[in-house]
Amino acid sequence: MGKQKVLKTCLVGALVCSLGIGLATTAHAQSVDTEYDLIELNRDKNQNLIIDSSFENGRQHWKTTGQGTFTDYPECAATGLWCGLLPANTNNACVYQVIQVKPNTEYVAKAKILLASSEASAFFNVKTPDVSTLINNAEVVVTCTPEQAWQYQDIELIFNTGNYSEIAICAMKWTDNTSDAIYRGQVYVDDVSLVEKNPSAAQQYDIVWADDFNGHELDTTQWGYELGCVRGVEQEHYVNDKENVYLENGKLVLKATDRPVEDQYINPRGNRKVIYNSGSVRTHGKKEFLYGRIEMKAKLPKGQGVFPAFWTLGSDFVLDGDINSQQGYGWARCGEIDIMELIGQAGDNSYGNRTVYQTAHTDNNRVTETKLAGTAYTIGENFNNEYHVFGIDWSPNKIEWYVDDEIVQSVDYSHLPIAQKALNRPQYIQMNLAMGGNWPGDVGTGLAGTEFDIDYVYYGQNASQKAAAKAYYETAPHMTGLQNITMVEGEIPDLLKNISVTEGYHVDFSIDDEYMFQSHGGRTECSLRCKGKDDAATLATLPAGKYNIHYTAIPDEVEFETDQWDSSLLVPLAEKEYKFDRKTMILTIVKAE
Repeated sequence: MGKQKVLKTCLVGALVCSLGIGLATTAHAQSVDTEYDLIELNRDKNQNLIIDSSFENGRQHWKTTGQGTFTDYPECAATGLWCGLLPANTNNACVYQVIQVKPNTEYVAKAKILLASSEASAFFNVKTPDVSTLINNAEVVVTCTPEQAWQYQDIELIFNTGNYSEIAICAMKWTDNTSDAIYRGQVYVDDVSLVEKNPSAAQQYDIVWADDFNGHELDTTQWGYELGCVRGVEQEHYVNDKENVYLENGKLVLKATDRPVEDQYINPRGNRKVIYNSGSVRTHGKKEFLYGRIEMKAKLPKGQGVFPAFWTLGSDFVLDGDINSQQGYGWARCGEIDIMELIGQAGDNSYGNRTVYQTAHTDNNRVTETKLAGTAYTIGENFNNEYHVFGIDWSPNKIEWYVDDEIVQSVDYSHLPIAQKALNRPQYIQMNLAMGGNWPGDVGTGLAGTEFDIDYVYYGQNASQKAAAKAYYETAPHMTGLQNITMVEGEIPDLLKNISVTEGYHVDFSIDDEYMFQSHGGRTECSLRCKGKDDAATLATLPAGKYNIHYTAIPDEVEFETDQWDSSLLVPLAEKEYKFDRKTMILTIVKAE
């Protein structure tokens, strides 16, 4: 992807909220000058919708029924090592993949199919996702002459999807007889493809927000720091030190360094020692995103237990306790989209260093978690060898994940109410370099200097995504009059003065001490220092310094329930679909004269 200067001008409206020093404002028009354009996806080049079409990339997207299976027996595949297999002496075998398609649209499905004898036959067809019903008689009966036996044939099927938005492309054999040629025959399938017959023009995306990291230091009007020991049994301590989070040569660098021995400690959630410092940054309270393409270009680290991530969380997330639990949603009711995660392994070119994962998490008050995708995508070399692009294309009820120009996973959650409540709402972006943890296991030693190098992060939208976001915000709360505040130590000012909010909502706040964080001293952390207007007396006890004040617009009719993980906390009723508005400002406390 060559560099090119691209000027993107668009109406942002309430879709991306921009907070600067002083008053918080909503930008109405914004010109975004970017170093690159969004990568052109293969979908926009009439992409093959079948994922892992030649069965070489783990076969996680393929399904089977009956005795259908896969094989890497020598010289059986048309290309590569693997292919689908419908074994001999079986009357029910199917290899298939479920794909999302456009209704009432013509598609062309192709496959290479080999029959082991001239008496055998098989079916190449289009069925409902549960492979129970043929769609619009879309089926080819595959037979062969004696000369074609043990030879791959090119099979083509042109069909219309009718009213279906999800279909299964199947290679199968089926017979009630246990002695006929179909039963006795052996069938191989490889190189399956599905493309739209007459594709429409490529979607046009406007880049409405971007950071190319071409400045001298991290832009803290857009990014904040996650600090301390936060998740799982990881072995890094997130800090805001310049050696761990910095800009260099047009890149954002998150670097792991050795944590001084005197500052190392045992992770309180397990028995691993925290031995590294590292970096984690996020746009929480400063930028939020709803529908569109969120894309990063980065070079990922390698090594045992390295754990870089590019992900989003709901903009109303209560930050693992740094915001009052009654002022937003906890994990994973807030929604989480893991755009990219890598679990490094020892050994150059190991599977872990060549594989990235795509997942979304949702739940209903931590009781009924609904995990979406959870798939892996592997390439032939370390992701550390060069820069790659990672992104999602997110629309209401649908997320597509891509690596470079390939769409590697697609999820439709229109049938999952829990996922809709958690994911069809604004999110913020986060990037971090974890070291070790429950998933990657113990981190390796000697990994100081490990880097997660990020070239850019872009956010773009097409017309339908802009319209969907606009529709959401039309019924969402909006706060005005927010500003950075200075107060005198020991006083109790009205921190809600001059703030207005949409009718039917009220505003409250939480204050944390991110700016007071010290990286040295053992297990240091950022913490909630004031829980809101009902805790205003605490303001008088805060020492002079700089703080985050997180303002949240909360529905007047909000109901609460007990948090399932901590019975001392009340949280908004998870079954309700409340809308919040969250903005972060700066509170400065000066010493009394």
